[in-house]
Amino acid sequence: MLPEGSGRLSSISTGVVVRQNGIILTAYHAIKNAHEVQVRLSTGEVYDRAEVLGTDERRDVAAIRISAAGLPTLPVGTGAAAQPGEAAYVVSSSAGLGWSASKGIISAVRMADDVPGAGNGYRVLQFAAPIAGGASGGPVANADGALLGIITKGLVPGAGGATVASFAVPIESVIGLADGTGTLALGSGAALQMPKNQPTPSVASSAAASSSSQELFQAAKTVCIETRSMYFTTDTLEKALNGQKGFDTLGLALVKDPRVADLLVKLDRPLFTYTFTYEVTDAKTSRVLDAGKVTAIDGNGAAGRIAKQLVVKWTKARTPELASEPK
Repeated sequence: MLPEGSGRLSSISTGVVVRQNGIILTAYHAIKNAHEVQVRLSTGEVYDRAEVLGTDERRDVAAIRISAAGLPTLPVGTGAAAQPGEAAYVVSSSAGLGWSASKGIISAVRMADDVPGAGNGYRVLQFAAPIAGGASGGPVANADGALLGIITKGLVPGAGGATVASFAVPIESVIGLADGTGTLALGSGAALQMPKNQPTPSVASSAAASSSSQELFQAAKTVCIETRSMYFTTDTLEKALNGQKGFDTLGLALVKDPRVADLLVKLDRPLFTYTFTYEVTDAKTSRVLDAGKVTAIDGNGAAGRIAKQLVVKWTKARTPELASEPK
């Protein structure tokens, strides 16, 4: 948390534990000129005191230490070696919602000079995954769970406020901050309070972990469709779903912004095939709830078949006693 002093909360940022003895990398702007800081772990434990070990203002990363030991950490990878198309996983406090997870892909490794608002003189890892304000300082990891980078400034906004591209500092560029010898003590953040009506990270994560796929389907209210193929547009499936018998009774709304979606439907069509695939994930946990494929000549034909499959499956999951295949 970035406070104004006297218990007044100014903003929320994210951090990642990189040493078992309580050393955390976070966004530099989150502790710059801070009078008080409070650190909340994913377990729900709160630490009211921290000290700054080192900062890198250019890359907007800082290392702080809390009085903890035996904390779990991610293995450190090499961000600059990440390949375009490789899976990227992000965990952050986006928009003030603790323990928010999303999945995307690595897009490129480039110089910050090419990114509006990112500064210059260092490399950044460009990735495509849903994030929002408060994600700065959060981790970007690969499919093996290795830490690739720390989310930094420099966002490329798209229509409706969605983020087209996000950026992280390769972890190898800033991991040395964890070995800093600075001892700048920050004031106690005991008076700071999280925004009301937001679940604590421990509640959010444990609830998501204990929910079954059917419970997640039943709780869902919004769906966002995404596509990895230029031959299969999101509008095609949206139109097919709206025209599919039974969809209007499910109580699901189609939305364009993945940040407000409960379910994500990801479409793809491997090159040189007539196979169209889909994957349904829970937006908050990135848990895969369902997957399937159809064979069709074009996207219009595939969309109709996929829409029919989805409505059948969602009907069974949300209202088992009413499930019947649409005609």
